[in-house]
Amino acid sequence: MANETQAPAYRFDTQRVRAGYDPKEHQNAVSPPIYQTTACDFRDAEHAKNLFSFKEAGNLYTRVGNPTVAVPEQRVAALDGASGAIALASGMAAISHTLLNLAEDGGRILTSPYLYGGSADSFKKIYPKLGIRFDYAKNILNPEKLAEEIKPDTKAIFIESISNPSAVLPDVEAIAKVAHDAGIPLVVDNTVATPYLFKPIEHGADIVIYSATKGLNGHGNLIGGLVLESGGFDWRNI
Repeated sequence: MANETQAPAYRFDTQRVRAGYDPKEHQNAVSPPIYQTTACDFRDAEHAKNLFSFKEAGNLYTRVGNPTVAVPEQRVAALDGASGAIALASGMAAISHTLLNLAEDGGRILTSPYLYGGSADSFKKIYPKLGIRFDYAKNILNPEKLAEEIKPDTKAIFIESISNPSAVLPDVEAIAKVAHDAGIPLVVDNTVATPYLFKPIEHGADIVIYSATKGLNGHGNLIGGLVLESGGFDWRNI
């Protein structure tokens, strides 16, 4: 359930410093505390049972999530208008998490040829070993012909909202329509733009990826990644 820091009445500049965090829940600390713990204790046996069965939301094990990690997840989800988010160790981890969930049983990803170098390199050398193949779209800037490049085993379309480093700007809304007409999701890496400049979900994206190392952080003092989900795609067909 959203807390008061995520209220829709707050504008962007307030959300970027307040969303996802309520000081009253953390001894009134102005800055989110760093919870250096592997696991969290249970109130009682019933509480443990409810957490393990997902009947109750809460903190269980830091690999799954903890209060410190929850703050950037909820904050960026609020800024992007996402239904939820998960934080990972890096932007490449966020890409891996997304692609392995979409096509781990084998399949193809129709991707923009205008990509960050780390993405392009991994698409060629790493994911094919795991049964995931990539088709580099010839018509990513000509969406009316893009549907011709979707194959029966294409699992998603992958683009960057502003490509790194070439700054190519694809028509996200048009590409989203092509993806949805084919019954597949659109994945948008929004690392360069950040939600300050562009919110892909408002233009039809189903999954948004960030390398938090770059614009979201802005200080060059951490590596991180995020995966956001729009809440609007019917995943039962995937």
